[in-house]
Amino acid sequence: MRAITAFRKSSSFTLSILFTSLLMMGVVFITYFLIISNDDLLVRESEAAINADIRGFNSLYRAAGLKAVEKALNDRIAENGNDFFYHLKTEQDKFITGNMLFWPSEDAQSVKNGVLSIKIGDSASKEYDVIAKIMVFTNGHQLLIGRNIDDIEIAQWVGKTFGWIMILILCLISVTSIWVAYYVVNRINIISDKADDIISSGKLTERLPVDSNWDDLSKLTMALNKMLDQFESSIEGIKSVSDNIAHDLRTPLARLKTHIEVMPDGDDKFALLKESDNLLSIFNSLLRIADLESEQKTSAFAIYNVEEILEDVIDLYLPIVEDNNIHLELTIRAKDTQLYCDKDLIFQAFANVIDNAIKFNEEGGNILVSLGSEHLAQQPTDENERVTSQREHLVFRVFDSGNGVTPQAFEKLTQRFYREDSSRSKSGNGLGLALVLAIVNLHKGSMRFIDKPLKTVSGLGCEIMLPK
Repeated sequence: MRAITAFRKSSSFTLSILFTSLLMMGVVFITYFLIISNDDLLVRESEAAINADIRGFNSLYRAAGLKAVEKALNDRIAENGNDFFYHLKTEQDKFITGNMLFWPSEDAQSVKNGVLSIKIGDSASKEYDVIAKIMVFTNGHQLLIGRNIDDIEIAQWVGKTFGWIMILILCLISVTSIWVAYYVVNRINIISDKADDIISSGKLTERLPVDSNWDDLSKLTMALNKMLDQFESSIEGIKSVSDNIAHDLRTPLARLKTHIEVMPDGDDKFALLKESDNLLSIFNSLLRIADLESEQKTSAFAIYNVEEILEDVIDLYLPIVEDNNIHLELTIRAKDTQLYCDKDLIFQAFANVIDNAIKFNEEGGNILVSLGSEHLAQQPTDENERVTSQREHLVFRVFDSGNGVTPQAFEKLTQRFYREDSSRSKSGNGLGLALVLAIVNLHKGSMRFIDKPLKTVSGLGCEIMLPK
């Protein structure tokens, strides 16, 4: 079961979208300031300052004459240093005053929208980028007013560069936040799916996948794996105790049965024999399950026709089915029913499932048995492999019309000695399905239960999937 079925339901993804939205707002603001810097706003402000100077000098010239203009120029030069440049000359190009000793040559100037762009040098041969305008007085004198824009150009370059870098950084952070959210959701789903698989299959030897050891989710996964180690150890201890008890008591029970058999015939003798047979059956089943789980013996494996094995099981239970007036229907939907398996174990598994369907059915009920072939997702063998492949499986299904069990009890049906309260009155020891699961696991298959599987049957459905 996936912990997060949709990204919009993930708190991590929601936070990443909110964070990304805030970052995108920052990108918009930075882009706005970039547009302003690209629009030469600062240069236009310098041009406006030059125009203000021109208007001021014009007014001063008309009011007080050229001498007042010269004095104002000298005062302005003393105040502004190298921020503004002035050159006042006569109509005959004779220098009068200013901090620009030479009128810029035509090669050193360019005109754009009525504004001169020139390069000048001072006594230390330092060059300045200057924008300038020329005003002409009524007596023919010319005044060049320029402003140093080196600092402005540097500020523009820094602003543009910093702006683009910030936009790139914000976009990278946005993409990273979304990727982190996707990674977190994906990892949580992988952990959840694997944990659900371990719980549903009961394979406590498997562990949650660990991709790395630097992130918190991987550390959490390693902690969960340690917890699974403890669970496996505890359960193995319990199984070991029950297996040892079964092994140690089987021989005394066999002796006890021998002593009972030599007793005079009577009801007590038959009752004792029945109980001793039941106890021996329980212990033999426990040892059989333990043998399948621990030894994983495959020496008896060969290619067998599963259809023939199933028909033999049906033939075995047909008299019991007829005695209980149960209608049993067998359907074979697979063309090729060959399987590499242990014939006796597959017979035992099919027999246990069908025996349960008969035992917990009602008189006059229905049982549907089918054997088909389907391509199902094959779980990866490597815990780091995430892609599942399709593999052909033989699918054995048994549906009965009994009372069934609650879906909450499905996971417990294959536990040793588990029996629902409603089935306590039936014969059995609660080990049949546990043995079936051990056989299925030995064949690398899977097993599941279905509540009210079909319209014609309302009880319990059991499916066994065996890979070919």
